[in-house]
This record gives sequence, structure tokens and C-alpha cells, in this order.
Amino acid sequence: MMETNKKQKRVLLLNASHNDERMLLALKKLNCYVITTGNRPQLPGHRLADEYVYGDYTDMEAMLSLAKEKQVDAVCPCCNDFGVITAAYVSEKLGFSGQDSYETTLTIHQKSRFKAFAKQLGGIRTPEATPFSHLEEALMWAASQKMSFPLIVKPVDLSAGNGIGRANTKEELMAQIKTAFQCSRKKEIVIEPWISGTQHGFCTFLMGQKVVAVCSNNEHSFINPYRVEVDTFPAKDVSLVQADLIFQVERMAQALHLSDGIFHLQYILHDGKAYILECMRRVLGNLYSVPAEGLGGGFSWDEWEVRAKCGFDLSAFPSSVPQEGFWAYRALIAQKNGVFQKIIVHPDLEKNCYDKKVLCFDRQTSTNYPPEPMAFLFFHFCTYEEMMEKMIDRYQEIQVVVQA
Repeated sequence: MMETNKKQKRVLLLNASHNDERMLLALKKLNCYVITTGNRPQLPGHRLADEYVYGDYTDMEAMLSLAKEKQVDAVCPCCNDFGVITAAYVSEKLGFSGQDSYETTLTIHQKSRFKAFAKQLGGIRTPEATPFSHLEEALMWAASQKMSFPLIVKPVDLSAGNGIGRANTKEELMAQIKTAFQCSRKKEIVIEPWISGTQHGFCTFLMGQKVVAVCSNNEHSFINPYRVEVDTFPAKDVSLVQADLIFQVERMAQALHLSDGIFHLQYILHDGKAYILECMRRVLGNLYSVPAEGLGGGFSWDEWEVRAKCGFDLSAFPSSVPQEGFWAYRALIAQKNGVFQKIIVHPDLEKNCYDKKVLCFDRQTSTNYPPEPMAFLFFHFCTYEEMMEKMIDRYQEIQVVVQA
């Protein structure tokens, strides 16, 4: 699907991690001149770009200056909430189409603002959050309140489980509050009641504030309970909640006047009802779009997202996007720091593995093992039962080996 343009679009892509490479390739397919930025020049995606400029993509004023200097026609957000916020800010300042307004982007991506919006809109089933912007205030509240445990404490502005913790006692609550404040860039947190149940993702694509494609998954965490390692597609019992989730997404889209593109949410399934935890407007991490493309019969979430965000024509959008088959990914996270040696996959699981993305090669050191994956494996299965048995029950039969 090559886009024909009289003028080659110049696009600033706000990073070039493994999660951004598929967007970068989609932009190249659309005949764009792609400029990447970010403060990690070793990321392999920068080599695929036409130009790389060292910079901090979370610095909105710096990115605005860079966009002006390079005379770009669009700013493409990366797979990171801070990148989405920067892209919205710069695009609004320069009058680019395709992005939500800056204020709307903050409402969606900052947990305290999203909870306030959901409460004001009404009818959004989400745990009620108590926000705090001062450490001392939060600690005084925790010390003085009679509360039911467990509770969960979250920074308002981070993803991938960073800074999140569960508290079962007042002592644990005090400690988690300090941790969350320390991690938060804005120094703001929320405290919510813990809802038991299974955790899932529900990815939608919006056009004209209507849902035109969906993708669902189960989220599984093993090493870090707040950082997803395995997604299995589609979500268990999604038929019970899909119509309601689409209805809620479209209500939010209309209330916020959302632009076209991805609208993803995480939810807890509890007693047959979906409780929305948070939302985001970006391509998902862990190379989520690889198995999502398999589930969707070849539908490229990355390509259609960059089309929407960079102002390309969407008229050729497919009339339907299926959810067919059983797909999964596994993020391989080392159990300790050390030098990458090899990946071990049981032969019975290897036959289901249709693709791999290795991020750590021989002699490369893992220095941040809990949150940083070293590789991704992608799987396809004949039945849902086979998928869950091999990906979850036999979790230990796939390992990444490092030498301390």
C-alpha cells in the first residue's frame, strides 16, 4: 500500500526502540523521510532512519525546536506515554493533524486525570482513585484513615509496571507510597482499591470516534507482577464484555473528541464485568502488534497507526478485521544481571514459535534485568487450550540463560 505524494513527507519519530521499528518501517513504506531522535544512539532503529538527531524526546520544547529546525510535516509518537504527550504538544503548536489535543492527551495518559474524567463522565467502570501530589499529604492520609486492604499504589505517569506496588498493611502502604513518589516524574500518585480477577488488554482502532477494529488478549506476569511477560490472544471470555467495552470506548472518544488511531485499555475481569484500569493512545510495548497482526489476519496496527498520526489517507481501511486463531508472545527476562548466553526452548514449544526478536546478543550484558526484556518469542497454536498449556502451565520450559 504505497502512498503516492507530490511531496515526500518529513516525519520526526520520537524514538527508535524495538517497539518503534515496525512504525519506522511503515513510514518508510509510505515513502517518508524519517528523522529519529532519542538519547540512546545505540538503538538499532536509528540505523533504519534517514537521519538521527541525539535528543531527549520527553523534552517538549527541545522537540518543538527540532521539528521546526528539520521542517517536518508530522511528529509520530513512539511506544511510550511520554512520547505520546510530546507528540501531541509539538503537533498542536505546529498545527499538525492526526493527534489529540495536548490537554486531552494528558487526560488519557495520566492516571489521576483519567480517573477524574471517568468520574465526571459517569458510567465508566473503573476503580475509584485517591490522588496525591505531595508525599507528606499521602503519608498523613495513610496514617489517619481506616481502610480496607489490599490497596494498590501507582505513579500517575509511568508504564510497564514501574513504581506500582500492592499494600496489604499500613506499613506496606507507607513504603509503597514512598516508592511511587520516588519513581514518578511528576511526583504524583494515586491509591486505588485492589480488584481481584484476571487482567486483560483490549486494543481498538478509532475512525470518526467509532471502533472499526479490535484485538483482545490475556496478560500474564511472573517475575514482576506489574510487568507483563506473556500475552495470549484472544482474551478469555471476551465475548462477555466486548460490546460493553466498545460502547465505553466510543463514549470516551466522543466526549474527548479523539482523533483516529489506536485506543488501548487494560481491564480486570471480575464477576463477569470489566473494570478499566487505564487507557493509552499508542502502539503497545513488548512488540504486541506482531501477534495482534496474526490474530487480525494480517492487519498491520503499526501501519494504520502511523497513517492516522501522520495525516495520511485512511480511506482504504479494511471493511472488517477478524479475530482468528490463537497467538502469543513471550518476553524473555533474565533472572539476574549477567552476560547473555542463549535461549532455551523445549522442542515441543519450538514448533509453535514462528518468529523471534533477540535484543541481547553474545557478550552483551543485561544490567537492568527485572524490567528489560532480552528477547521476544512469538507463537501460534491450534487451540486455546494448547496455547494456555504451553505458554502458562509450561512457562519454565522457555528460559534465557545469562552468566554472572
